[in-house]
Amino acid sequence: MSPQNRCARDTLFQRHFPSQFKESTPLLALGTLQWGSTPVDGVLNGSRGVLSESELSTIYSSFRSKGVVLFDTAEGYGGGTSEKRLGRLRQKELMKQAASDDNNEPIFMSKFLPSPWRYTHKHFENALRASNERMGITKVSIYFLHSPMHLFRSVEFWVEAAASCKQKGLLDTLGLSNCSADEVRRAVAAGRQFDISVVVNQVHFSLLDYNSTALQEMQRCCDELGVSIIAYNSLGQGLLTDNMDEVKFSHNKPAKMMRIQWSDLKALREALRQIADKHNASMAQVALNWCRSHNVIPLVGCRSKQQASDTLTALDWDLFSHERELLDSLALTRCTLDSPVWRRKLFVILAGLVMSTCRLFDLLGLGVVKQSSIGM
Repeated sequence: MSPQNRCARDTLFQRHFPSQFKESTPLLALGTLQWGSTPVDGVLNGSRGVLSESELSTIYSSFRSKGVVLFDTAEGYGGGTSEKRLGRLRQKELMKQAASDDNNEPIFMSKFLPSPWRYTHKHFENALRASNERMGITKVSIYFLHSPMHLFRSVEFWVEAAASCKQKGLLDTLGLSNCSADEVRRAVAAGRQFDISVVVNQVHFSLLDYNSTALQEMQRCCDELGVSIIAYNSLGQGLLTDNMDEVKFSHNKPAKMMRIQWSDLKALREALRQIADKHNASMAQVALNWCRSHNVIPLVGCRSKQQASDTLTALDWDLFSHERELLDSLALTRCTLDSPVWRRKLFVILAGLVMSTCRLFDLLGLGVVKQSSIGM
């Protein structure tokens, strides 16, 4: 099949990073949501607990060897400890390189969380400087506004803050997260006004919400404006994978939050299974390649070498058009962009509290993972 889906398309985002995005660059990003190392992360990660540095090293090296350049983190992931761990892995990688002219340099992406107690341009700048320091860099390639929801500050206010930081050499471009079509349009317009490129919108994009009116409107808007889309939860929090069954589904919190019934998934999961069998692949690979078939960059979080291997194998094949169309027709409509404003603002407040708690643990020395265990 044509390798078209495996290659970076010509958008404002990829044109901005021509040295990293070549014809063979995979449309895939590695996420670090579960890389935090505080006691809070140990609880949130469930039975696996905090991932070891050696496990992360193996996962990171696997993605880099496959040509992946996009790595996503945030100040809110483990209160910044995920940023530290990503930065350490990059420094180790640099030490092992024979020369410094590697054109396959990774693109680091981090995020600013607009919690209510952060409401000035200085708050934005201080958070950005702290993230850069934790990652061991002086300028981040893409800095995201983690949510457009603030109690009284507009999207335009934060775009202006990012433009100021760009002039100071702290960031290259601005990314959005969880933004609707209207919010994307406003951010891009503000970016033109303040002279900063808005290159990507990171949203929940999967077969669980593709047929949502709000999601499709947002995708059309991004296509029109040259804004790329990065898809988080592309595997539907496990709902679109082989490991899910009716028993596990009954305990799946995301399914309850999205009010999904097991019967809602029956036809979709059967189609995923049939397509996976035809390609000798996993259901997860099918779900990821469905995203790539829509020129959307799937963001995946791997917690083991096995998961990393399965994810990267998806880059070796593509869906046929009739398979994509079948999955399109079976997709659900559970879109987070349809959530009421009060719920989206409440999420930012709660995320801010978790971030502050994790940061406190880290300051107390309870978020440190032994660096001696790194083995790339």
